[in-house]
Amino acid sequence: MAANYLGIRHSHFRITLRGWLRGLDKALIAIASALTFILTAMVAMLVFGMAQALLMLLDPATSAAHRVEIIGAWQCLSFVLLRALREAALMPRAQRFFDSLPIAPALRLRADVVLASLTYSFLWLPVGWVLVDPLGSRTMPLTATVAALVELIVISLCVNLTLLRVRPRQALVGLGALVLYTALPGEAVGLAVARAASTLLAAWALWWSYQPGAVRAPTARRRSALADQLAIQTGLVVPLLTHELRANLGVRIGVILATLGACLVVIELRTNDTSSASVLLFVAAAATLALYSLPALLRRTLLTKLEFLAGQTAFARRLRLPVYLLPTLLFCAALWVGSVFDRSGRAGVDAGIFCGLYLAGVAGTRLGLRITSWFIPFAVTITVIILGAMT
Repeated sequence: MAANYLGIRHSHFRITLRGWLRGLDKALIAIASALTFILTAMVAMLVFGMAQALLMLLDPATSAAHRVEIIGAWQCLSFVLLRALREAALMPRAQRFFDSLPIAPALRLRADVVLASLTYSFLWLPVGWVLVDPLGSRTMPLTATVAALVELIVISLCVNLTLLRVRPRQALVGLGALVLYTALPGEAVGLAVARAASTLLAAWALWWSYQPGAVRAPTARRRSALADQLAIQTGLVVPLLTHELRANLGVRIGVILATLGACLVVIELRTNDTSSASVLLFVAAAATLALYSLPALLRRTLLTKLEFLAGQTAFARRLRLPVYLLPTLLFCAALWVGSVFDRSGRAGVDAGIFCGLYLAGVAGTRLGLRITSWFIPFAVTITVIILGAMT
């Protein structure tokens, strides 16, 4: 068991991500096809902007205020990414089970660090840009650059892991090391040694958090009568969304919000007239692709996990309304938000078309028509191309 611990954790990481993206693979391909220009511009701008921020951090002439902003932004982004993928990377639900097994703390630490590093995902792109430095804008030698980036990444990783593993004392030590790193810019030998010491301090705090007796026994949570009543009234759909499928739902909502943000950024950066920009068109397309398969996924997951209740007519009838109502409310909310920023003057027409596509997708997935998984993304892509040309 101890020898295969990292392999088990890595397999869980892949299987969990695959489950979260279930039903979204073809939709994401269609979104990438329909929004290629916007997504490319957004990713390029993010990578270049973050790389320039890291280059500013490595510049000894950068002011203290800018160092705080850059390191704070890096810490927030890395924490959000790791928090979003915590279930896949850290397996918090199985932590007590693994704690009962004879697994060395070093093996637990190695698995958490490796998988947490994977969750940093696109944050490695600006780091690679800084190391390659294609524009020749780096002011520090490569060795000093590598040392500074490694120190920042190690400290941020230590802070994030101790925070997400609920180790408050160790997290405070890590945050203190991060503050020390932020307050010591410069290339002097003494400053470099002090920054290295802060990195070692954060690493020691992380190692301390894995030792036996480093955390108190958790207390049982009090159950809410309102939550129990809501679970019963919605046929257990709300608990399923908040516990089992919250990451899957978070990915879907994140796709919609990212599309909205990309549209607003591109509109802000456009040099030509933006008075007829159709934000609703792209937001509605993303919402249709992200949400049309959610009702069927909710129903299938719930009846699979509670197969002993699947044959009860009353139970199936009780979950029917919330299974279709909650995703539809999310879809309507996405349309409303998109219409707030829309400037095309034909938001009603676009919304009506995508409402029809959404309802067709919901009906097709409920009836189990396999063609739906290809027809809806294809129809949405063609619709975006046609309506976008009319803008």
